[in-house]
Amino acid sequence: MNYLSLYFLVKTGLYYTDYIGFHWLANLLLALWAFWPLQRGLRLRRLLIWPLALALLWHDSLLPGPARVWQQLSAISGFSADYLLELLRRAFNPVALLGLAALVLVYHLLSRWLRFSTLALAGILSVPLLASLGSSAAVHAPADTAAGVAGGQEGELQAFYSAERQRKLVFPTTGAPPPFDLIVLHVCSLSWDDLDYVNQRNAPLLKRFDLVFSHFNSAASYSGPAALRVLRGNCGQTAHSKLYKATDPNCYTFPALAKAGFQTSGLLNHSGAYDDFAKTVETEAGLSGRMESNRAGKVQMQSFDGSPIYDDFGLLSTWWTQRQARGPEPVALYYNTITLHDGNRLPGTASRSSLDTYKPRLLKLLGDFDRFVTELEASGRPVVLVLIPEHGASLRGDKVQIPGMREIPDPKITLVPAAIKLIGMKTGAAAAPVVVTQDMGYFGINTLLADLLRDNPFTPGGRPLAKRLEHLQSTPFVAENDDVVMLGGKSGGYTMKSTDGTWLDFGKP
Repeated sequence: MNYLSLYFLVKTGLYYTDYIGFHWLANLLLALWAFWPLQRGLRLRRLLIWPLALALLWHDSLLPGPARVWQQLSAISGFSADYLLELLRRAFNPVALLGLAALVLVYHLLSRWLRFSTLALAGILSVPLLASLGSSAAVHAPADTAAGVAGGQEGELQAFYSAERQRKLVFPTTGAPPPFDLIVLHVCSLSWDDLDYVNQRNAPLLKRFDLVFSHFNSAASYSGPAALRVLRGNCGQTAHSKLYKATDPNCYTFPALAKAGFQTSGLLNHSGAYDDFAKTVETEAGLSGRMESNRAGKVQMQSFDGSPIYDDFGLLSTWWTQRQARGPEPVALYYNTITLHDGNRLPGTASRSSLDTYKPRLLKLLGDFDRFVTELEASGRPVVLVLIPEHGASLRGDKVQIPGMREIPDPKITLVPAAIKLIGMKTGAAAAPVVVTQDMGYFGINTLLADLLRDNPFTPGGRPLAKRLEHLQSTPFVAENDDVVMLGGKSGGYTMKSTDGTWLDFGKP
């Protein structure tokens, strides 16, 4: 049938260039039905062939399945009209459309002399043939031919979950008040790749920290799951499917901090209404009734859903002033900011694109944090400041995701610049931060916090950070979003489990 051969040839090419997966048996059956000469049922075939072909293309792609799209419709309905228009503009790729038009023209001209249906069948059959011969194509692990390869990766993933279930952490309770305040800055939409994209990897703020983690994996590509993971950091990393189910109460970080003697609270620079984020933090993370009001803050921009976003330094500075007036009891604050979220509207800028305004918003946020660090240092109080981004902004996108899309939790999105600073040390600060290069997760950060609680770093003669890092708990790279899993390999490459359970080679970021 006209253009069906082109359809299969293009899909085969996309598969070999790592843009899509390929279920060769389903494609072969569809091709045989499309090309087989029929005397009966021709009208039915013409009616159904393209809907089936498009459905199979979706099934072969790395895009989320229909259930995930349906689930996300309610979230998308909360976007402002400006943001929806911006996303549509990003999805429009004139170069790709011109290339497709040229390909169709060439196909149309050559189809008079070449039998493309034969080439299409050969392309489909090449997938299982090359996989069975053990060629490089086998790393794609097509579901119909590479069950053994996929089985090995699935076994590795299950072994990871099994090991993580054994990890439990209890903050020490000595009977005395904790020796410092704790502030966790949870930042939406900031990854190492985003910093590289806007030439800010060496931002001055990061140089003020004592520890910087170059391979910290947030394990999530959306805010809700990221919040649950950081606020359940006293246990090992769990599968995404179990995040919204009941878990061991001892896994919750902030209730554990309260038991250790901290006065805990939460503060957002936004309403928290979108996707019930504030409710998630309160009910799932043990901060119910402990959320600080942000209504007196200065509005600095509008969120992607039209709600106000408050100035970060103003909120943090006001909170710190109030905290100092409350007395000497140690406090632990969870602060969440969406200043960098995709789709935010910044007043006074010429561009309406949130991709264009990302860098000025980033510079403003980093500057606000820098001023806040200076204010903390001026107080003389001992404070442990922890920076942990939720996930990246996906500023440059990838082969199958437009900029801003985060359905596939690839390392460019989940490897984020986590950092720790000890404020109020009596000894001189190090000239440069210690860069931790090993694979890290939330459990490792919390283990280090437990060590700081157990052995006060602010006392003269306390163990230096370099000594404390000798027993740092690492976490292998596993990132998830709904039914998509990204698994890190020892060689530095990554494999991805797609929505249908197929394991695909994702290469190196």
